[in-house]
Amino acid sequence: MFRYSEILEKMPGVLKIENARRMIRERNSSTKIVVLDDDSTGCQTVYDISILLSWKDPILRETLFTEDVFYILTNSRAYSERKAMAVNRTIAKSLIRLFNPDRLRVISRSDSTLRGHFYGEVMPLMKILGPFDGIIIAPYFKEGRRFTVFDTHFILDDDQLIEVNETEFSKDPVFGYKNAYLPSWIEEKSKGFWKAKDTVSVSIEDIRVGGPERVKEILLGVEGGKPIIVNALCDEDLEVFILGLIGAEKSGKRFLYRTAASFVKVRAGIEDRELITPPKMRRGLIVVGSYVKMTTAQLTRLLKNSKIERIEVEIKKILNNYRLYLKELVEDIDRRLVKKSVVVYTEREYFNLGSENELEVGQKISKFLSDLVRGIKVRPDFIISKGGITSHMVAERGLKARKVKVLGQVSPGVPVWELGEESKYPRLLYVVFPGNVGSEETLLDVYKKFVD
Repeated sequence: MFRYSEILEKMPGVLKIENARRMIRERNSSTKIVVLDDDSTGCQTVYDISILLSWKDPILRETLFTEDVFYILTNSRAYSERKAMAVNRTIAKSLIRLFNPDRLRVISRSDSTLRGHFYGEVMPLMKILGPFDGIIIAPYFKEGRRFTVFDTHFILDDDQLIEVNETEFSKDPVFGYKNAYLPSWIEEKSKGFWKAKDTVSVSIEDIRVGGPERVKEILLGVEGGKPIIVNALCDEDLEVFILGLIGAEKSGKRFLYRTAASFVKVRAGIEDRELITPPKMRRGLIVVGSYVKMTTAQLTRLLKNSKIERIEVEIKKILNNYRLYLKELVEDIDRRLVKKSVVVYTEREYFNLGSENELEVGQKISKFLSDLVRGIKVRPDFIISKGGITSHMVAERGLKARKVKVLGQVSPGVPVWELGEESKYPRLLYVVFPGNVGSEETLLDVYKKFVD
């Protein structure tokens, strides 16, 4: 285990390039940045950007030709690997049909704790949009305190850098893994397609001592679709790397990106902005579907320190009596929501029943929560949805959203959407709250920003 403060002392000083984000934006002038996001939380570092929940014409065509940076929400982390591959394949074919692939910069955005269909998502993109000289691997995510150094991915807890394979995230029932050392993780998750020895590393020293020219030099030597590990301890490290990356691309190199949310912000040259302050409102709806420990701790604090109406959803009843239970809870939510805010949350113990696997049970739970929102008749003043897969299902299925606008963040790593006119509740403020972001107080704090 490493101490973060000691690592910082031993590393070269941060290389700060004045106006780096502006320089990146200017060098992006002839390109389109398209982010394929495997759940709804990946917009947690950006603002004033559209997210498509549908990738059919004409909405995709119109957005490609009117916006330089946008997201396509695939929700593929909720699917089997086979379906995730099919979704990415379909989108890639649409992109190449509608736009010049040489001008596309495609980011496969996934979880900063290394969960997701890594191989299943990047391979269709490489085959259809490629060939690529390399695939950029950058799970660094400042807002979530996730850092990469020594080619190893860590989560910061106080002053301790904990290897991510020693956290609850590596024990995920669907996306578990054994390695935090990224060359080994790549070999593990690609089922040996890429070997650890074949990966390329861009170290902190390369970035901070060599600068963009050293990064460019490394990338110019990459070929054959090799994975390239990006080490980063701060946003300035990403800025240096991306300036070198753009230089290599302008020299004819092509790269696919598999990254966490911070990379999106810097690759698009988006400047940092203060948190948004939402208008005060009377009553909201909070939907909690995530099962990670932090979500449970945040929910416990909310229930203990607020007078919000609460409804616990029983998993057995979802699996055994879906329609009757749905009708019962919809009526209960409407009755309470007329007067006060309501939090609807699943039982905190995630379990498997019968022959259904964990992913199928999780999909059914998310579907039920979204059907609750679809069924209610009382319009809340705002909605907070906890958990990436839950947030997507509630927005797409429950609220019938097809295109939304990211307004910014209400707390670090917690984005706020404004729903489009086509949705069930036009212009409603919708908070997409990742399951693993924040402290125990953050859900309560975000709720109070709306109602206090």
